[in-house]
Amino acid sequence: MKTSINGFYAAYITGSFQQGFALLVFRNGIVAGVDVGGGKYDGTYYDGATGEGFTVKLKVSLPPNATLVQGVTTGPQGDASEISFQLPVDFLAKPFIRVDAKHGPVNAKIVKLRELNE
Repeated sequence: MKTSINGFYAAYITGSFQQGFALLVFRNGIVAGVDVGGGKYDGTYYDGATGEGFTVKLKVSLPPNATLVQGVTTGPQGDASEISFQLPVDFLAKPFIRVDAKHGPVNAKIVKLRELNE
């Protein structure tokens, strides 16, 4: 039986410079979200073949002149990148998930807010 992670999630993000917050929706292999600094997240997720968790691939679009949690500032054109990371099956019980982003690593504590009504 496949595990469903469909739902609304809060991601409390910590970098080397400051903290941030993102709201994410996972639904049927699609993930989308926004963060407090104006960032947008759009991507996919899928079950790992061994049942050990999920692989998440995101396109990250950041607004112009934004200060990131890693302490760098995007330029006048903003910034875009792609990231990929693993969510273990028990990711909600983990103190944080490490994500290696373009401008340095971040830690994300992910909390499920609610199920989707499907």
